[in-house]
Amino acid sequence: MSNWLDKIMPGKIRSESNRRTGVPEGLWKKCPKCGAFLYKPELERNLDVCPKCNHHLRVAARRRLDIFLDEEGREEIGENLELGTD
Repeated sequence: MSNWLDKIMPGKIRSESNRRTGVPEGLWKKCPKCGAFLYKPELERNLDVCPKCNHHLRVAARRRLDIFLDEEGREEIGENLELGTD
C-alpha cells in the first residue's frame, strides 16, 4: 500500500530520490553504544574506540595483530593450514 504522497508526486522527483550519493559504502560506522556516526579512517586511527563515548568497538583478529605487532620482522607460520572437518 502506498501513501498519498507517492500518488501525487511527479515521477521525476520519485526517481531522483532513489539515486545513490557519491559517498562510498563502508566509509562510516555507527557506534552501538551512543549511536554516533564515525568516519572509519578516523576510527581506525583511534584504535576502534568511539571518540564520543569511549566505547571499544569489535576488532577483527587480523586487525588486532596489525595493531599489536610491528610490520617488519613478522612472519606468519601455519598460513597454509586448513581446519579439518573430522
